[in-house]
Amino acid sequence: MRMNPVFGRRWPASVRGVSLVEVMIGLAVGLIASLVVMRSFTASDMFRRNIGGATDSVQTLAISAARLNALFEQAGGSFAQGRNIWGCSLKAKRNGVTLLPASAYPAPFSAFPTAVRVLPVGILDGGSGSDILMVMAGSSPSANRGIPFTTSDGSTLLVSNPNGVAIAASAGSSNDLLLSVPQDLAVAPGECQVVQVASNYSSGQPVTDASFGYKVMPASAAVVAPASYSSIRLSSASSSYGVLPTTISSLSPSLFHLGAESAPTFSLVSVNENAELVEYDLLQRRGAEPFGENVILIKARYGVDDGVGGTPNDNVVDEWVSPTDSEWTLAKLTDGNTATEQKIDQIKAIRIGVIVRTPQVVVSNTRPTTLVLFADLPSARQVSRTLSTEEQSYGYQVFDWVIPLRNMKATPK
Repeated sequence: MRMNPVFGRRWPASVRGVSLVEVMIGLAVGLIASLVVMRSFTASDMFRRNIGGATDSVQTLAISAARLNALFEQAGGSFAQGRNIWGCSLKAKRNGVTLLPASAYPAPFSAFPTAVRVLPVGILDGGSGSDILMVMAGSSPSANRGIPFTTSDGSTLLVSNPNGVAIAASAGSSNDLLLSVPQDLAVAPGECQVVQVASNYSSGQPVTDASFGYKVMPASAAVVAPASYSSIRLSSASSSYGVLPTTISSLSPSLFHLGAESAPTFSLVSVNENAELVEYDLLQRRGAEPFGENVILIKARYGVDDGVGGTPNDNVVDEWVSPTDSEWTLAKLTDGNTATEQKIDQIKAIRIGVIVRTPQVVVSNTRPTTLVLFADLPSARQVSRTLSTEEQSYGYQVFDWVIPLRNMKATPK
C-alpha cells in the first residue's frame, strides 16, 4: 500500500489511480472501436445509397416505359386499313399558320425532317446519341377505315358511304379532326391534310351509335334507298385547321376520323441535354413535355414481318432491323413511293432500349466502361455506349423491351 501523505496511512489498493500505460491502452481501444463503427456506418450508407440509386433508376424507367407503351401501342390507329395513306405528305395549318411542313423543330428534335409523311412509327438514327422516335395514331371508335366523300368548295364534305363517320359530339357540337387522303392517284401516295369539323358540323340529323358511344353521321335514314347522304361542314373559324385545297378535294379523297382535337397522336420522342425524355407534339397543341429523367440514351429497332427467318405476312416478327439498315432508314420509309407502303405494313412492333443513370454518384470497386443495348442481336444492330471517366462515377441500368403495334395486325387494303 502507498502512504497517505496527510495522515501517514497507506492508500488501499482499491482506490489507486490508473497508470499512463493503462490510459493509452484505453484510448487506443476506443479509437479502434470508433474507426470500426464509422467504417461500418460508411459502408452501410454507401450500400444504402447504391441500392437506393438502383431503385430510383427502376422507378424512373417504370414511369417512362408506361408513357412510351401508351404512345406506341396505339401506333397506326385510324390508318392501318387505309389505302394510299402510308407515306402520304402530311399537311396541317391552324390560325392560318402552317404547322406541317414545319419551319424547324426545337432541340432535341432539330435533326428530324421538317416535311413529315404518315407512318405508324418512324426512327431517325441518332448515331452515337439518342434516336428520335415518331409515332402517329388517331383515336376513334370508327378507326382504321377511310370514308369516301365529295366536296365542291373544300369546306362542305358530302359523305358518300352509308357507314358514316363517328363524331365525338356533345349537345350537337364537335371539334373533331379528320385526315383527308386522296385516292385517285396515278402514283401514290399524295398529299394528305388535317381538317376540323365545324361546331355545327352537319345539316343532317346525327344519331347515337350505342356500340361507339358517339354521334354518327349520316343518320340511319341514309342507308334506306334511295340514300340521302348527309354533309359534314368543316370549320372556317380563324382558330381551325382550314379547308381542303383543290389538289386534294379533286382526287376522290377519303376521310379518316382522328377523334376529338386533343385525342390523336402526332409525336416525336427523344432525350434532351438534361437527360430527360421529351415528347413533342407535331401539331403544336401543347409544348414539349418531359416525362422521364436521368435517361442518357434511347435507341429503337423495328420488328418486321418480312419473312427473313420466318413466314411472311403472318403477323409475327421475323427480325429486328436497325434504322441504319439501307432498306429501313427514315428516308427510305418516307420516300413517297408506292412500293414502300407494303414495307411499312410489315412493321409489327418496336423494340426500345434505354440506359438510365442513378441520380447521384455511387461508390463501387468496379466501374462500367461500356454499356451494350440489344446484346442478343447481330453486332451490326447492337448499340455500344462508352462512358467517360466522369460518367463512370454513376450507376447505370440497361433496359430493353418490346412494344407490339396492335393496329398493325389489321389486314391492310
